[in-house]
This record gives sequence, structure tokens and C-alpha cells, in this order.
Amino acid sequence: MKSVYDATEMSLEEEYYDYIIIGGGTAGCPLAATLSENYSVLVLERGSVPTANPNVLHLHGFFANLMQEEEENKVTPAQRFTSEDGVENARGRVLGGTSMINAGFFSRGDEGFYSKSGVKWEMDRVEKAYEWVEESIVFRPKLPLWQSSFRDALLEIGVGPDNEFDLNHKLGTKISGSTFDEVGRRHGAVELLNKGNLNNLKVVVHATVEKIIFSTKVSRNYHSGDDNDHDNNPPSM
Repeated sequence: MKSVYDATEMSLEEEYYDYIIIGGGTAGCPLAATLSENYSVLVLERGSVPTANPNVLHLHGFFANLMQEEEENKVTPAQRFTSEDGVENARGRVLGGTSMINAGFFSRGDEGFYSKSGVKWEMDRVEKAYEWVEESIVFRPKLPLWQSSFRDALLEIGVGPDNEFDLNHKLGTKISGSTFDEVGRRHGAVELLNKGNLNNLKVVVHATVEKIIFSTKVSRNYHSGDDNDHDNNPPSM
């Protein structure tokens, strides 16, 4: 992507953006793409670009990617950590986030989640958001023998109904979507950046954030309308 820069190549001159997103991961990438349609956006990602870590790009590198050992002067895309309750896990440290190191399973959320969340969701927009993601990075998987056997075993013991291929969250057994395509190439959240307005979008890798300063004062660099509307604009950071 022409919009991706290395932090070591960035100018020290001050630049202003309508939005700064810390973390170019599974949520950060689509958020940046969406906002860039109407605003200037800067994305700061501590990891590298996916092409610097070939194992994240293909299914056959899945386990090798997770098993990489960190070495001096070498940062792995999968960062191991132990949760507060003692569970060992890994999180993404690469542009695209954990979508670049996970098993690629995709399914829409449970309808019960929306009804119980306490949020007034506009479900038509939720539907469009799912479609926006799915048209770019979600595929119908070709099941290997062991997965087909596992599906058949579930149905045999009565875990039904058989929903066949379905992206919706359903009770029973189904084949869901995958972010690996038919030849095993991974399509992570990083690709959603290409759906944005690249003229309004800058992504910086190997970038860390040490301090966030919130101000109640509105920067004039944010303002693009009449001076009399200044008080109506939200504060910028």
C-alpha cells in the first residue's frame, strides 16, 4: 500500500489529523478505512507489514507463525502473553492484528447479543457492515478430511440441525466462513484498508505511543467551515 510508512522514515514536522487510531488491528483497520471516506486519518501500528512475515500470509505457515521464538532485534508477528487468570495465549503484533495470526474462522454475531446488549442497533447498518467485510476477506472453505469427519460426527450424535454453509450464528452444525481462500491465502483485516480513501489515510508501522493528551480546546486545524461554527466542532487530539 502506498499509504503505509515506516516510523523511521517519518518527518519530525507536526502533522494534524481528524482522527488518530492507535493499533492497526482487526478493529483499527476497518475503522480507519470507514473514517477516511470523510476525514483525515492516521493509523499507528507497533508491528510490521504482513509481507515482512511470510508465515502470516498462508495457511501452511499458521503453526510455524505461532511457534516462532522472539530473538534480539527480531519482533515476531505473534506476541505470546499470559492472561491475568493464567492462560497462555498470543496476540497479533503486525498490521492487521490478530486477524493475521488466528485460525481464520468467520461467523456473524448471535442475534441474542444485539437484543441483550442494551444498545439500540440499527440492524440494517449492521447487515451492511457484515457484507462490507465479507465481500473482501471471507470465503467458503474447502474442508479437509478431518474437518469433514468432525462435522459428520457432530451430526451423527445429534448436534443438529445441519445448517450446511451459513455465515449466521445458528444452533446446530454448520460450515462457516474463513479468511483463508481456496488456495490457503490469508485475507486479514489489513486488506480492508484498501476500501478507504487512501488520499485521506496514512498508516505508520513500527510506531509506538508513549503519551495521549486530551484537550478541551478545539484545534483550528480541525476546522473546515465558517468561523462562527467553531464551538460546534468536537475537540481534536
